Amino acid sequence: MSEIKWTILDNSNIVESYPGITLPLTYSFIKIAYRGVFQGLVSASINNDMIVSRYADVLDNMVTSYKGRIYYCINNWYSLIDFMPFSKKVIPIWQDMMGVQDHEVYLGRQHRFTPLQKTKMYWSMLKNAMRIPKEMARLHSDFTSVKQYFDENYNTELSISELLSLFSEIERRVLKKWYVTLSNDMYAFIWTGILKRKLTKKGIDVAEYISGISSLESLKPIKRLLEIAKQHGDNADVLQTTEVQEYLREYGDRSPCELKLEAMTYRESPSLLEQKIREYASDKKRLDEMLQALACEETPARNTFVVKRARLGIQNREISRLNRSRIYGMVRRIFITIGERLYQNGHIDEPSDVFYLEIGEIQNGVPAEYRQIISNRKIEYAEYEKLPAHSRIVFRGDGGASPLFSDCTTIGMSSRSLNSRNSLNSFTGIGTSSGSITAEAVVLESPNDSVDVKGKIIVTKTTDPGWVFLLTMAGGIVAEKGSLLSHTAIVSRELKIPAVVAVENITSLIKSGDIIKIDGKTGRIDIVRAN
Repeated sequence: MSEIKWTILDNSNIVESYPGITLPLTYSFIKIAYRGVFQGLVSASINNDMIVSRYADVLDNMVTSYKGRIYYCINNWYSLIDFMPFSKKVIPIWQDMMGVQDHEVYLGRQHRFTPLQKTKMYWSMLKNAMRIPKEMARLHSDFTSVKQYFDENYNTELSISELLSLFSEIERRVLKKWYVTLSNDMYAFIWTGILKRKLTKKGIDVAEYISGISSLESLKPIKRLLEIAKQHGDNADVLQTTEVQEYLREYGDRSPCELKLEAMTYRESPSLLEQKIREYASDKKRLDEMLQALACEETPARNTFVVKRARLGIQNREISRLNRSRIYGMVRRIFITIGERLYQNGHIDEPSDVFYLEIGEIQNGVPAEYRQIISNRKIEYAEYEKLPAHSRIVFRGDGGASPLFSDCTTIGMSSRSLNSRNSLNSFTGIGTSSGSITAEAVVLESPNDSVDVKGKIIVTKTTDPGWVFLLTMAGGIVAEKGSLLSHTAIVSRELKIPAVVAVENITSLIKSGDIIKIDGKTGRIDIVRAN
């Protein structure tokens, strides 16, 4: 294997899950999860322990935290994609679906395998690829048993050692087969990418072919919440209703920033859910319109091999995303309870301080040292909050030195901004949900419930699945990050609101109050009237 001359950190796609600053507890869990999942994928694909062992450092560093923000170590992703047959053709599709800027050259490890090793690897990958839909169905079934195990064994009276044992068992059960979701991601990327190329040549919008999936898992929480708002929105004791209690059990972990353990979800704070229900119920006309839009029958898939597989990959991807939020919900409850125990034992000043510790420190650390560790990290992360966010950071060698470049400047690559500025008041990104709208812009850093977005166009850096509750109220959305299969794009298509993503620096170019026009097919954005 050749050595990597540059280390490139890139937040494409992952910033959707971890926007802004992410605290140490979450980061340490991300490292465990990514390591375990990719280890499973490589082992299943290659089936050769000797080859897998060569990539221990790659698997250990699929993601990293730099100045408190989460990035992909993009070299390592390329290194693993390079295992695949026809990898040179797969990489541009992967870049497009992930929202990674395309490059003429990618920087990953170059592999040297014998013809026999390659034949065995490719045959193994082909067999696994053919089983992906069935394996995803089996994974969903297995996850149901994991959730049941957690519900039967978790309670707030457990000791720290019992909670850590529960965490280890959940980790083992989940990571055992979760690598299948990565295979399904690539399955969805490749089939959607092939479909996009075929339709683009004919001048057809691919969004028309991959939308209208009424059984999409991401929409089930919002459909149920709208129904609750219509039925119980005016009920003074709405939180005590059977429907709300069932909702919290089933969907309580689906909330803004749901993959950050430090985030407050509807499960932890039901009053936030009550606020959302009353917000929906306050505009009965809009509520009925949303229910009607989401009640539409599923759009029949065009009877083609490629379309059916693209839609199946997308549908399975959304199922795993919702289950992923539930996994994080289990882990969140475990460590919130551990925080309570540490506080009761006098080891930390407040329960929420647990988020400034890493999982390894809780498992093997010295409790007497926790206060100092937490104090130091609070100072450190407060400084990180003041620093600008970068999309891409480049280091020489293994990344140990100071960065050479940031944002989209790269070494040995051609750099191209996805956003092209047509004039002083016109911009272009990637249209991901057809339709056009002219309306007032609302620039948001986070899904702020106190801001009125009804019928307006949300302009933001990125969204995560928890934004779906705001998107239902909006008339359209523009995001700096994203791709055809990002959550923003998928949900917007199903809600039938125009969406444009991958518009670099748009939150700096448009202000709240500006009247803008967006075209979700062409990706064009025009400032009609500046505020």
